[in-house]
Amino acid sequence: MWSGQDAGVQQQNLQRKLNSFNNDDVHIISDVLGHTTYLDGFRSNEQFTVAVAEHHAALAAVPASEKVAFDEAQRSNPHLFDDEHVLQFLWAENFDAPASARRMVRYWNDRYMLFRPEKFCMPMTIKGALIDDQLAMNRGYVQLLPETDTAGRAIIYIDWSRHEPSLGYTEESMQRVFWYMVHVAIEDVTILQRGLVILIYPQEARLDQFDQSLWNSISKFCERSLPLRWRSTHIVHPNRFFSIIHPVFMSSLPKSVQDRVVVHSGTKMKVLANLLRYCLPWDRIPSEIGGCIDLDLEQWLTERMEKEGRVECQKPPAHKLPFPITSDVANHQEKNILTGALPPELTPQRTIQHILVSDQAFSDQKIPYDVKSGEKLLKSLKQRGNTSKSDGKVSAAKAPNTAIKTGRKSDPRMDRAVKAKLDNPSLPLVDALRIGGFDFPQLDGSSPQYSFQDKDNVKITQRKNQLLRRIRTVKKQGDK
Repeated sequence: MWSGQDAGVQQQNLQRKLNSFNNDDVHIISDVLGHTTYLDGFRSNEQFTVAVAEHHAALAAVPASEKVAFDEAQRSNPHLFDDEHVLQFLWAENFDAPASARRMVRYWNDRYMLFRPEKFCMPMTIKGALIDDQLAMNRGYVQLLPETDTAGRAIIYIDWSRHEPSLGYTEESMQRVFWYMVHVAIEDVTILQRGLVILIYPQEARLDQFDQSLWNSISKFCERSLPLRWRSTHIVHPNRFFSIIHPVFMSSLPKSVQDRVVVHSGTKMKVLANLLRYCLPWDRIPSEIGGCIDLDLEQWLTERMEKEGRVECQKPPAHKLPFPITSDVANHQEKNILTGALPPELTPQRTIQHILVSDQAFSDQKIPYDVKSGEKLLKSLKQRGNTSKSDGKVSAAKAPNTAIKTGRKSDPRMDRAVKAKLDNPSLPLVDALRIGGFDFPQLDGSSPQYSFQDKDNVKITQRKNQLLRRIRTVKKQGDK
């Protein structure tokens, strides 16, 4: 964007942009782009100890009438309120003790209202506080991705097409599932510092599956009470009705939240290139949106229950959170696809200057893939021959040496469908699925296939994608 301008004009344009930003703008832009790790700086053990003491003092100043739920939880399960629990809220508020105390009080108020008196002090496990939320959990509407983004932030993936409250679960049940995923994420203490990114996929959703009330609740929890910094939300591949709901979606959110929402539309290659700028490369995002990760919720839930079962009867740990959490940052210079590593001595104002100046030299960056033109991606696609003839869509290029997770292997119907398709490559995907044992009772030729579901309430398009992924996996294994 700076081509054809002399250095003086470039500097004037840059200064005008810098003058238009206040400190909040700087932090929001840095959050969205994944640079916040360097804005937070470093803290010593002594600073942690002082911050915990300041938090307790601020908490004591909160009127008793505002922390009834907090006091009840402390009486019921005092082991929950160790220094580790306190530090979760301190990190969420950048070690502002009064703010962290208020967030903790709101957290326990919300937890009391959401989980009710009988469960709000139970362990945040599938067989604990989530014991009555199996139906909502199994929908896969909210899932924690197995990898962080390149800035080290947890990624929660939300697929709007999987929201079906008509099946019998409540909005509060799905809210509890979101809380559970956040608590799983913060089991990794580095996530407390790095924060959370939300990835929303609305392409296959119906208009009635957009639940404004549910999203408002989730955004409120992220902004006000959950002990984790919410950095940004990315809406990927919006469908044709998104233009209808987008004004409603945005107007219901406070401005501080609106500024953290990024919409990615266009071709699959363009969206992948845009996501790279926000530390979301294709080897860390789901295959539904063009990435490499095939999510297997059934396997994930099985592994979680096994892990939670091993510690169910153990005494809660009495040790404090390891200090300092940021000790790894000094020895690990993170690389950002857009701008490169930011030195920790940068002030917030110099950081935003670094971000803006980097746009000038973006096309000159030596990065693994040519993001601007997509030529290497296109070349990779042609070499791999990943063009799907069944639906005309181009599969995402895989990064070198990426470990691809397979789909659900436990379903014998999909195994039979894969065999039928491999035995007869000209067989339509739907026919292969039917041979495997999937039943699409309402399917006819008069309506688009994406509007139909099988008897398990899974969309036919999702079944076809699963079948294609399994076939590709089998072929790759056969080539080795």
